[in-house]
Amino acid sequence: MTDNTSTDKPSRGKSQSEDSATAKNGNATKNKPVEKEKIIAKDRPAEAKTDSDKSTSSSTAAKKSRKPRRKSALSSFSSLIIFVLFVTVIATLVYWIEKQQKELASHNRYQIDQLRNELAPTLEQIKSSSSDLQQRLAAQEKNQQALNAAFSNLLKTRRHLRNDWLLAEADYLLRLANHRLLLARDTGSALAAMQTADERLRDMADPAVIPVRNTLAEDINRLKAVATPDIAGLSARLSALAHGVDSLPLLSEYIDSTADTKQKPENTPVEDWKQLPDAIWADIKKLLVIRKRHGRVIPLLSPEQHFFLVQNLKLKLEQARLALLNAEQDIYQERLQTAAEWIHDFFKQDDPATEAMLTQLKQLAAENIKPALPDISASYRALQDFREQQTENTNSSGDAS
Repeated sequence: MTDNTSTDKPSRGKSQSEDSATAKNGNATKNKPVEKEKIIAKDRPAEAKTDSDKSTSSSTAAKKSRKPRRKSALSSFSSLIIFVLFVTVIATLVYWIEKQQKELASHNRYQIDQLRNELAPTLEQIKSSSSDLQQRLAAQEKNQQALNAAFSNLLKTRRHLRNDWLLAEADYLLRLANHRLLLARDTGSALAAMQTADERLRDMADPAVIPVRNTLAEDINRLKAVATPDIAGLSARLSALAHGVDSLPLLSEYIDSTADTKQKPENTPVEDWKQLPDAIWADIKKLLVIRKRHGRVIPLLSPEQHFFLVQNLKLKLEQARLALLNAEQDIYQERLQTAAEWIHDFFKQDDPATEAMLTQLKQLAAENIKPALPDISASYRALQDFREQQTENTNSSGDAS
């Protein structure tokens, strides 16, 4: 028993110290039952004391468990109060902000009304001007549409006009080429005109003219195959020969019929009257001279008139030159042949100038100044057919519209 009591004493002392600590932290009213229990515990025996100690320890434990509950209740109440205050503050702030916004909105509305009243005349003017601008814009749009339609029609018409103009120009060039070839035998001008006409048809960029261009290409190839004489070069050579006639040496074609090699003196002295008849006869024979000429006799040409011979020879060469320019082959050859015969008859044959001129005349006479010309009218007829077809198509489309 003594051991139990001794062991209970410290426990009792511990419980008393704990009770005293709780009593300090608790209220004064709550400490009164604890003090009463301590007094009762002193009067009880040891076993009773142990039971009482047990009961006191359980009561203290219950008290300890009740304290945090009260603290949590207090904290929840305080948090509730804080929350209510916070909500109240927020509500007050929201109300104040709404009130300020309403006042600001009403003030702004008032200012807007004033501005609207002030700007009402200006707005009316702007509306009227905007309506006028809209009407003008609508009119401008209509005009723009009309201009676009007219421009598109103009482009179409311009294309047709351009093609018609190119066709007319090509037709003129082909007609000119045929005229130059048939009338003037000018193959160079005819070829240039046909090539220019082909360029005009190319500028049309119309696939329908391809057959016409094919026919035109064939005519151009035939015309290029013609051996064209060098008219300018031949004319220059004839002109040079005419200027060189003056330098040709003249041939003495007359010889005396007398066979005497010794020439008698012009005046025979008369020593006797018997010699007088012989002297008179000798003088009479000097008055009449008979000469023999070797070769053909050319009329209107005197043997002493070298000037007229040269001028007539130049005239023959100029006639040959004129026949060259006119493509008269027969006249050209006849004039050159006559000039060669005259040079052969009246000028020295062994002179280098005479030989050179005869050689050049022979070469010139061998030139073909009038070659056979091809028929280039096929391209012109093809172009005429194409233009007629285009005209029929345009008329049919106009009737259909």
